[in-house]
Amino acid sequence: MPWSINNIWTYTASSIWMLYVTYLGLIIHLGFCSLHFTVSFQISAYSKIFQHHLENSGPQDKSIYLHHQTIIKLVSDYNEISSFIIYVEVLVVSLEACGFGYAMIKGLKRYDPQAIETFYAIMMVLSAIFVTCLCGQEISTQTEKFHESSYMCNWYEEKPKIRKDLLTMMMVTMKPKTLNYRMLAMWNMECFAAVIHYIV
Repeated sequence: MPWSINNIWTYTASSIWMLYVTYLGLIIHLGFCSLHFTVSFQISAYSKIFQHHLENSGPQDKSIYLHHQTIIKLVSDYNEISSFIIYVEVLVVSLEACGFGYAMIKGLKRYDPQAIETFYAIMMVLSAIFVTCLCGQEISTQTEKFHESSYMCNWYEEKPKIRKDLLTMMMVTMKPKTLNYRMLAMWNMECFAAVIHYIV
């Protein structure tokens, strides 16, 4: 800040400046989050549609298997395109949140009003990782439900060819597809809880 934060007026001016700068960064990041939300929830919606189709029509429809392969391909392609960016974002966000948390604790011990700004910064930083983990959790949950639907549709009573296709799909969905970085880090609410745990 180009001025000293000693009284309420300079503090208010600096808070407004910080909100403005944060807002600009948020607008830039909003484009990526919008894309992330759109892709994740479209994949989730397709999974729900085909899960419903599998439960109602049964496993005789060959299009279910083709659509399931398409969903898996979409998740794999999206991981290939954006997983490194998300990995770097989660890593940087975790470090930023730890730094802001340390600054907030120090500020609270000194009764410094800047502790409020650091709390605001922590919330902004954590909201970015929350969106990523929420999208990954949604995809993971829907693929788990798809597995349950394929298991509950009386696969043991079907013809051998249909049973083979259904069992292959069940084996593929046994381990849910999710957003991840080379299977090293999974973006789900467990990851978000781990980040919160390490910050606190």
